Amino acid sequence: MKRTDTMETKSGAVAIWAALAIVIVLIIALAVMRKPPEKAEDAGEKAVAVRTVEVQARPVRDVLRLPARIEPLQEAALGAQRAGQVVERLVDKGQAVAEGQLLMRIDARLWTAARRRAEIEARDAERDLKRWKELEKTGSVSASEYEGIERRRDAAEIALDEARTMEAQCEVRAPFAGTVVDRLVDVGDYANEGQAVLRLIRLDRVKVAFDVPEQDAGALQPGQQKTFTLAALPGREFEGTVTFVSSQAARESNSFAAELEAENADGALKGGMIAEVALLRREREGAIVVPLAAVVPRKGEHFVFTAVDGRAVRKRVLIGSLTGHEAVLDGGVESGERVVVEGHRGLQDGMSVAEAAAGEVLPAADAVSGTAAESPAEAAE
Repeated sequence: MKRTDTMETKSGAVAIWAALAIVIVLIIALAVMRKPPEKAEDAGEKAVAVRTVEVQARPVRDVLRLPARIEPLQEAALGAQRAGQVVERLVDKGQAVAEGQLLMRIDARLWTAARRRAEIEARDAERDLKRWKELEKTGSVSASEYEGIERRRDAAEIALDEARTMEAQCEVRAPFAGTVVDRLVDVGDYANEGQAVLRLIRLDRVKVAFDVPEQDAGALQPGQQKTFTLAALPGREFEGTVTFVSSQAARESNSFAAELEAENADGALKGGMIAEVALLRREREGAIVVPLAAVVPRKGEHFVFTAVDGRAVRKRVLIGSLTGHEAVLDGGVESGERVVVEGHRGLQDGMSVAEAAAGEVLPAADAVSGTAAESPAEAAE
C-alpha cells in the first residue's frame, strides 16, 4: 500500500514538470512571434560607410619651402662729409634719383674761400716757376733755387686739390641710382660731420634673404636658379640666382644664411616683403603619395586604413615628406591599394566597410595636421 502511494506521487511530479515545460515553450514561441521582423533580420554586422581612393605610384618633386625676406640690392645712409648748416635740399622721400645726382648742399662758403685762395697761390706759383725756368736756362739761378720754386708750385697744386675736395664734400650726391626712402635733416638744420642725412635704396634688383637647414645646405650652390613666391602677390612666380651661401652656421639655429638676386623691373617687389623660396631636394620616380586626410596620427606614429574585401585594414606608414595636401610615403602602402580618406573616425582594424553613397556626409578622422582625439579602443591600447 505504501509503495503504491509513492508511485502515484512520482507520477504527479512528472506531470507537473511536463506541464511547466510546455508553458515555457509556449512563452518562448510567443516572444519569437512578436519580435519585429527588422530586428530579427539584423543578425549580421553593419558596415561602416567610408570613401576611398586608389593609390597610384607617380613622379614626385620633393620641394622644401623656406620663408624669406625681400631686401634692397643696395642700401646706404648718406652722411654729411663736412659739418655745416643745410642750405639746400633738392630731393624728398620717395623720389627716384640717378647715380651722381646732387641731393643736398651743406654751407660751403668757408671751403669755397679756401679753394679760391688756393687757386691764386697755385697760379702765382706756376707763373714764378716759368720765370725761374727761363733764368735757370741762362745760368742766372742755381739748380737748388730752381728746385725750391718747383716744390712751391707742387705744394700749391696739392693745396688746391685739397680745397676743391673739401668744397665738393659739402654736396651730398647719390652713389648709385635708387630711391630716397628717408630724409633725416631739412634746410636750416645743422649737420655734424658723418651724420646721416638721407637714406637711399636700390630696388631695380633685389636680394631674397633666407636660412637653409643644415641637412639641406649642401644642395644649394651659387649660380643656381631658384623660384620664389609671395602671398602679397598671388598668382606670380619669381626667379632668382643664388649669389651667397654662408660657410658658417648661425649659433642659435644651426642654419646657413643664403641669398638670391632677382630682377624687379616693374617694382612689384618691395623691401621687407615676406617671400617663400622653393628648394628642390630631389625628384622621385614611382613614389607612393596619399592625401593627408588619409593619414591618422596616433601615439607618435602614423597609420592609414585600407579597404580589402570589405574590411578595414590598419597599416603603419612612414612619411618621407609633405607636398601641399599630400604625404609622400617611404613604406606601408603599395600601389593599387585603396586607402580610406573619409569616415575613418573610430574605425578599427577588421571592421566591415562599404563605399559611402554620393552626397553622404561622413565624419573625418585625424589628418596628419589635425588634432582630433583617438578612438576609445585606440586610446586604451
